[in-house]
Amino acid sequence: MSHRSPSPFDRLQPVSGRYATLPVADAFTWDACEADVQPGEWYMVAFRSTRLPSVDEERLTSHDDWAHAEAMRAPGYVHYFRGPTQPDGGCLSFCLWDSRAEARAAAGRPAHTQAAAFTHEAYAEYALEFHRVARLAGGGFSFEVWDEDQAVEIVEPAPPPVLKPGLAPS
Repeated sequence: MSHRSPSPFDRLQPVSGRYATLPVADAFTWDACEADVQPGEWYMVAFRSTRLPSVDEERLTSHDDWAHAEAMRAPGYVHYFRGPTQPDGGCLSFCLWDSRAEARAAAGRPAHTQAAAFTHEAYAEYALEFHRVARLAGGGFSFEVWDEDQAVEIVEPAPPPVLKPGLAPS
């Protein structure tokens, strides 16, 4: 995986074992990084999921690592938080981007496309959430749903597309 400079967002942690069921504003220790994050605004894609008990964890991790490495090289990438899987299979992960356009462009890259194709084998269910995250000049963070009409997109895992050999993670 590519190396990058440490980010204040690296200090984020889940607030409790229930984090995956909480709103993103309440699920993480945002105060842990607040002092070192300059005021600004980001686009967040949050991924809530419930893993299938039969998931191939090694393969899932491989896809995730590959997509993360690819995202880190994409314009606008800010931070990725890979949430820990809870005993019930629930998880909440997210990626912060400088803009929605950059996040959407990165979603079309090969590693992300193949990781998304693996969802039908990995998850019983999952949902994508889109948020505007702001570090306020007066202190604290604010979170708002990016688009009220598409606040949460619940996705049924679909059969995978035909993938080209040599593009899958090793």
